[in-house]
Amino acid sequence: MARFAALICLLALLAGCGGDDKKDAEQTVRDFVKAVNERDGDAYCDELITEGFREKSTFAKGDAASESCKRQLKAIKGLHIELVRIVRTKVDGDKATTTVVFRRSGEHVRQQVLLEKDGGDWKIAGGTG
Repeated sequence: MARFAALICLLALLAGCGGDDKKDAEQTVRDFVKAVNERDGDAYCDELITEGFREKSTFAKGDAASESCKRQLKAIKGLHIELVRIVRTKVDGDKATTTVVFRRSGEHVRQQVLLEKDGGDWKIAGGTG
């Protein structure tokens, strides 16, 4: 019986059940960088940022906010960001703060990325710095 329980636990870990919030929040930041650099509006606007952040940054609501977000992202020319390193991630329930160093236009920029859990997934809710 103990071996069966151990097997169930191992399968759950391999399936990603019970995930690691810190790692998942950091992966969202990595996915954000990729989506911005590839101008992937579907990923960035619909999957990686919270509805509140999308509406606040586009001054629109609902589907209009999503479409506006995608147009704005596509219109950005010459922006390429690189995630130099993740300094630290602090998780507090359904909120997380990830301190990162980005490289933009040759400059290193230290920034905090604010994340919130939304439907079980970490999404970017804003940033400072």
